[in-house]
Amino acid sequence: MKFITDYPVRSDLGGEWIKPENIISVMQHLELMGIHGLGITDHPAPSQKWLENGGHEAFDPYAMLSFAAAVTKKTELFSHLIVLPYRNPLLTLSGMTSVDVLSGGRATFIFGAGYLRSEYAALGVDFENRNVIFDDAIEVIKKAGGNRAITHKGPGYDSLDQIVKPGFIQLPHPPLWLGGNSNLTMRRLAAWGQGWSVMMGSSVLSKTARTKNIETVGDLKEALAALRVLVEANGRSMDEISVQASTPLMDPSSGASAEQKIDAIGELGSIGVNWVLADLWTDSIVESKDRYQDFNENIAPHIH
Repeated sequence: MKFITDYPVRSDLGGEWIKPENIISVMQHLELMGIHGLGITDHPAPSQKWLENGGHEAFDPYAMLSFAAAVTKKTELFSHLIVLPYRNPLLTLSGMTSVDVLSGGRATFIFGAGYLRSEYAALGVDFENRNVIFDDAIEVIKKAGGNRAITHKGPGYDSLDQIVKPGFIQLPHPPLWLGGNSNLTMRRLAAWGQGWSVMMGSSVLSKTARTKNIETVGDLKEALAALRVLVEANGRSMDEISVQASTPLMDPSSGASAEQKIDAIGELGSIGVNWVLADLWTDSIVESKDRYQDFNENIAPHIH
């Protein structure tokens, strides 16, 4: 079992969480505490309304992942997640190769189609056409695999023998994961996905994110069984797909004991999850570091 956490980008609290020296300190502490993966999310232009109702700030994901690459040595770096249709595919490729090279091949890219209609409008991207744009971008990334020049006509652009250099270290490309729970996501996973970042939470969250609700371990077990059928129909094995999920007991507000957390993580592992989200953040950097140290000393050693 491996553990991933998402860096909390916050400009409130005196801006402590976005000071470069503090970001470096936190990222290096996470690495020292045995957190295997660091996730960086993507919201370049969210609405004020969304931010005031549970949304969150975000650095540019490629900039933040490159920053993380420079201050860590072994942490696996994840775009958790990047909204793929927001950018021209060649710009996406340039960001991906930059992170892959600068991290020495520690990058994994989790992509989603997004759900914020207003952010799509602000960026000048057709929300209704987002899945066509998404699939086109994946086609371009695959065409560039092995660092090849790209001749491709897509929605609103035309690439004639263009090439992104320097190219990928991980060939033909870094691992491509998918986020979200929709039927279309399941079909993409079955056809080519190398990992699934499950969106687990309440029905309210799922409705907001325009995706299928997966709230309990039982829900996830059913979803994995259905995915297995699709994967095998594509001539693939579930062994080719990593699965990242969460348990509400890891939330600091849950009040769960170490034993309960260990059992919950073990239950996820028993159904095929091999990455668990461990977001243990509080408003305090010091207290957050203490929580990750407690996790490293009292929970992680008991996970197999």
